Amino acid sequence: MPMLPTGLQRHPQSGTYYLHRRIPTDVLVCYPGKKEITFSLRTKDYRTAVERHRAEEARLTSEWEEKRQRQAERYARTQLAAITHIDALTPEVIDAICLHAESASLAGDEARRENGHYTLDEVEEYQAGYTEANRILKGAVAIGDYELLRGPLEQFLRLYRYQLKAIEPEMRRLALAYGRMAIRTNEKLLSRYDGKEVPTPVMAQRLETPMLSEVTQSYLAYYQKLDKVAMLRKVTAVMPLLVDIIGDKPIGLLKQTDLEAYFEAVQTLPPRWKDICRQEKLRPLELAKQQRGEMSKGTFDGTYLAVMTPFIKYCRRKWQDHGWPMTLTTEGVQYLGSRRDPEGGQRAFESAELKRLFEGPEMARFARRPAMAHKYWLPHLGLFTGARVNELCQLNPQVDITQDTQTGTWYMDITDESEGDARIDKSVKTGGSKRKLPIHPKLIELGFLDYVAAAKKRGDTLLFQAFPTAAGRASPKAMKWFTEFLQEIGLRDETPNARIVGMHAFRSTFLHRAMVLGVVSAETITGHASNITSIETIQNGQVNQEASAVVKKYRGELPVDKKLEILSRITFPEVDFIRADKP
Repeated sequence: MPMLPTGLQRHPQSGTYYLHRRIPTDVLVCYPGKKEITFSLRTKDYRTAVERHRAEEARLTSEWEEKRQRQAERYARTQLAAITHIDALTPEVIDAICLHAESASLAGDEARRENGHYTLDEVEEYQAGYTEANRILKGAVAIGDYELLRGPLEQFLRLYRYQLKAIEPEMRRLALAYGRMAIRTNEKLLSRYDGKEVPTPVMAQRLETPMLSEVTQSYLAYYQKLDKVAMLRKVTAVMPLLVDIIGDKPIGLLKQTDLEAYFEAVQTLPPRWKDICRQEKLRPLELAKQQRGEMSKGTFDGTYLAVMTPFIKYCRRKWQDHGWPMTLTTEGVQYLGSRRDPEGGQRAFESAELKRLFEGPEMARFARRPAMAHKYWLPHLGLFTGARVNELCQLNPQVDITQDTQTGTWYMDITDESEGDARIDKSVKTGGSKRKLPIHPKLIELGFLDYVAAAKKRGDTLLFQAFPTAAGRASPKAMKWFTEFLQEIGLRDETPNARIVGMHAFRSTFLHRAMVLGVVSAETITGHASNITSIETIQNGQVNQEASAVVKKYRGELPVDKKLEILSRITFPEVDFIRADKP
């Protein structure tokens, strides 16, 4: 019988071969209560046993390597990140720091021994060195020699990235505890040098820092409770981008240079960078490195910088005890690109453009064909309300378009609280955007209430049911259609900061016409503000001094009949509007 390979054993009675291996010390924690692995190879044939033994050895080696990797990742989070900010050295924190130091020292000795890096001469040197060190340490602890103990303590704190903001008495207590720990650890090392088994302790408390992805998810969950819908959309876009560019690392490892690198990368992302990344299957950081464009100053300041500043303030408050570096800041961050002047603003339609849009053959066709009524009414409502496109598209004609019971005024209820279509999530930009929007007399004259009545009769739950929903919203397809329609009829204008490219131009047109006609407080119609509650003030052409938030709350929203008086004064007499056929 040939000599058996290491780890292959043959049962003396049955003759069955077994695999027997000692579990490596560094993965023992993964096998509670075990020190060895033994199992049958289910054969009595030597050649078969050798083949199976070789396969099982390979499997075990792979399994242990995987467990080592997982432990290394956990160890990196705890040992490398440690904790970057401690305000007070409580007894629990002092114990945890000392346990960390003891565990790290014994783990390093264990790893060196397992790798065979010790010699007998070195062991003798270490025995003498640790014996002398303990003699000195015991004397220092006995008399409270803080200066002698402070040196090795500060070396450990620097090595493992501890940043303490503690008062002198607390530091003295920590130094004494560290000295007693060092004596205890040295005695354990001396026992190991005598050949005794001394296990490396498992840290009872891991002073680890959470990953950046966990912190950003926490911020998203927090922001969802703030009722800031428009800003939430920006936060939802920025947080994943932050993790993508910086990398998902423990927050204790974050540095100011990480933030600087993030802001520099963001500024080099071209317009519609999300579409490019999706189409070309690129990560945002990869696209940024290609230098294929740059972000405008307005987008950078209004979205990316605007999100990061409150995020860092939140992390300082919420995560400082978990290792968030308190030195991180957005102060001084500036836009470095060339697109500094505003470019994206949409201007008001000029009279000739309004006539082309509303008197053209295309609008006449929409007016005559009930199947195209949604294309007729969308721009008309945009012009005579100044409302946001999603506010209009998500209206449920069953509940959101009704008459005021006291005055008989017809109005549209702009809210996210009423019942909506099952395919969408209703939303408003801000809490102040919720409002009752009266229906302009011109819309009624053109037949809008007939359109609404027909939609109610059909059971429609969207005002423009013919525009498909997308991504949980009612407006994307409607917006896309109108953008393409402007191009089709020759009204699209790409002049920077004076563009005509979509429905938002109607908000500019509505407010511009109100200004030209001297109609004050048109913002109460568009949802920008609702602080005017006196029709006499409006009729006199004067605006009250800005009221406080408390006063606004007590005043409440301007009644719809008073809003209708404002709205009725905003007209477009130069346009000969085409009346829609009755459904």
